Amino acid sequence: MTTQPDLRSLCQTLLNGSPDREILRTAEDFVRTALAGAKGQQSPPETPFETWMPATMPSGGDITESRLFFLALGPSMLLEGAWLARASQPATGHLPVHSHLFALYCRIIGLEDDSPSLPLHFRALLTGLGISLPPLSSPSFFNNRRFPEFALHIPCIQLGLMHRPRTFFPELLGYTLAHYWLDSDWWASLVGPPEAAWTSARERFLDDARPLASAALESYVREQGTSERLSAGWHLYRHAFESLLRDFAASRNRHQTAADAMADIVRAKRPYAVAYHRRVMLQERSLDQWLAQGEDDPGPLLEALRDSPYVDMQCPVAGRLIRAMDFGGPMFGVFSAEERRLCLNWIENPDAEAEQVDATGTALRSAPEPSTGQNQRNLSHRPGKHATADRTLNRRRLFTALLHAESATDCPPEAAIAVERILRRSRWLDLLRPAYHSLRSYDPTTFSQWIEAIYRQETARYRPLNADPKISREFCLWAILQLAPSILVDGCWLAGIPTASEKLDEVQQHLLHIYADELGNGKPERNHANVYRRLLESLDLALPEFETEDFAQDRRFTDAAFELPVYMLAIGQLKELYFPELLGLNLGIELSGLGAGYMQVVDILRHYRIDPAIIQLHQTIDNLASGHASSARDAILLYLDQIRQREGLSAVQEPWCRIRLGYLSLNIAMQPLAVRLVLRYFNDRLTVL
Repeated sequence: MTTQPDLRSLCQTLLNGSPDREILRTAEDFVRTALAGAKGQQSPPETPFETWMPATMPSGGDITESRLFFLALGPSMLLEGAWLARASQPATGHLPVHSHLFALYCRIIGLEDDSPSLPLHFRALLTGLGISLPPLSSPSFFNNRRFPEFALHIPCIQLGLMHRPRTFFPELLGYTLAHYWLDSDWWASLVGPPEAAWTSARERFLDDARPLASAALESYVREQGTSERLSAGWHLYRHAFESLLRDFAASRNRHQTAADAMADIVRAKRPYAVAYHRRVMLQERSLDQWLAQGEDDPGPLLEALRDSPYVDMQCPVAGRLIRAMDFGGPMFGVFSAEERRLCLNWIENPDAEAEQVDATGTALRSAPEPSTGQNQRNLSHRPGKHATADRTLNRRRLFTALLHAESATDCPPEAAIAVERILRRSRWLDLLRPAYHSLRSYDPTTFSQWIEAIYRQETARYRPLNADPKISREFCLWAILQLAPSILVDGCWLAGIPTASEKLDEVQQHLLHIYADELGNGKPERNHANVYRRLLESLDLALPEFETEDFAQDRRFTDAAFELPVYMLAIGQLKELYFPELLGLNLGIELSGLGAGYMQVVDILRHYRIDPAIIQLHQTIDNLASGHASSARDAILLYLDQIRQREGLSAVQEPWCRIRLGYLSLNIAMQPLAVRLVLRYFNDRLTVL
C-alpha cells in the first residue's frame, strides 16, 4: 500500500531545495496517482478544451469565509505558472508548442512588459483580505498550519510537473488549458469591489493567455495528433480543483474548535521545543517528556496544561502561559500574535469554534454580504567540490545525455567533471594573464569601465573586407557545420533560471530576459536555434534530429565541436553549484557577439552569398547599450551588491573570483574547436599551394 508523502516537506524541497532522485520519484508518483484518480472521476459526456465552471461553489458566506477560502487557494495561486517554468528546455525550446507555453509563462510572471506577475496580484488580494503570508522561499511557508493539508495537493502537482516537463508534457499542456479555461466570471464572483483589482488583472491576462494556450494546443495536435494524455491533463486540473472546493466545504462544515487550533500550534512547535523545557513540570512530568510523547496527539498535554498553574481561567491574559509569550517573557517571539490570540480562545473555551485572526492577532469578525446585488454568487445565468573520477561518457554521448536531462538530478556525474575540467584550466589561464586584463580586485565602477574598455578595444580592431577573404567558401561551410552543436542549444546555460515568479529576484530577471530572447520570446521563427536551422537548410547541410544519438555520432563533426555545448548544457543544469561562474560565462558569451570578430564574419559570409542573419542577430541583440551584454553586466553588478549588503564588502571578492573564472572559461571551452579551425585553415592553404 502506497503511503501519502509529507506534502509540506515535498513542496518545500521541490521549490526551495535540491531534490534528489528519491524526492523526484516521489513527486512523479504523486502526479501519476493524481492522474489515475482524475481518470476514475472523469465524466464521459464532457467535452474538453472549452470554458468550464466547477460544479461546486464556495458557500455565499461572510468575509471570514472568503478569507479562509483564499487562504486555502494561497499555495496554488502563488505558484501559478510554475509548472510551465521548464516546459521549454534545450532539447525542445525550438518547437512551436513549447515556444507558446514559454511565452505564456513569461506573461504570467510579467517578464515581457515588466508588469506585476499574476501571483503578485494574488498576494495583493490576500493582503487586502488581511492575510499575511511569508514568501514562497521561506521555510515556514509550506509549514504554515493555516494551510489545510488539502490545500497542498495542487501545489504538489504543479511542482511535480515543473520538475518533469518532458515526462508529463501532454498532461502539462492539458492541465494548462483547463486552468486558463476556467470561466473568469466564476473568479469574479468570489470577490467584492475592494478586491476587483485582482479579477481585472486576471481578465487582462486571459485576453493574452488564451490565444497562446490555443496556439500551443493547435501546434501539439498538428505535430502529435489528438492524445488521451492531453485530455488526462485537462481532467487532472479539473479534478484537483474541484476536490479542493469539496474539501474546503467539508472543512467548513466540521468547524475547527479552539482545542483543534491549539493542537495544531503544538504540533508545529513541538520539534523545536523539545530539550528546552526540562524544568517545567506538569503533573510530575517535565514538559519535555510531554512533548516527546505527544507527537501525534497533543490532547493529554493540553488537558494537563489547562489544569496547571500556568493557566489563569478567570483572567487568561494574566496567566503565566500568556505572559511568557509577551515582551520580556521566556517565550517572546516563539508565538505569533495570531497564535497568542488562538491560545487565549482555547483557555476561554476549548470547545468553541476557533476564531479567525489576522497577522496582528485581531479577530476577523463576520461582515454581512452587501445587498446591492453586485457580488451575488448565483452563477446559473452564466455559460459554461566535485568528483574528478575518470570520465565514462565521451563528449558526444554526454551531449545527448544532457539534452535528455529534465533536472540537475538527471545529469550524469560526468557533467560536473566536465565543468570542473574547464574551470581548472581557466584558473591556469587566469594566472598567466596580465593583471590589467583580469581585473583581479572587484570594484563596481572599475568593473563597468573594464567592460567598456573591452568593447571599445574589440570594435576598434574591425577592418572592412576590401579584397577576397583568405578563407574559402568550403571552409565556411565546414565551420558552420562544426558550430551547429553549440548554436542549436543557444541559451542553454540559462535553462535552469525559470522558476516560480516569487523566486525570481532582480538578478535572475535580467538573465531570464536574455534566455527569453534566445528562445525567440514565444515566436519559433525568432528562436536562435531555428534561425541557424534555416541557415543549414539553405546550404544543404542536412543533419539528424539534434536530440538523437545519430546527431551526436555524426562523423562530419569533430569531437571538439561538442566541448563548448557540453559545458554550456552542464553548467546550465548545475546552476545551483556554479551560479557565479554562470554569471561570468554569460558575460563572456554576450560580449563575444560584439566587436571585430563578428563583423568580419559577416563580411566573409556576404562575400560568399551566405546568409549572415544569425551573426547579425547577435550583433544587435547583444548590444551594450540595452541588450544582452548590458543585462549580463547589470546582473553581475546586482549580484555582487546583494552580497555586499548582506555580508559586507570583503565578502564580494570570493564570488568575483568565481565570476571572473566563468568569464575566462568561455575561451577555454572554445579552445579545442578553435585549434581544429586553425589546423583546417592551414591545411586548406597548403592544399592550394
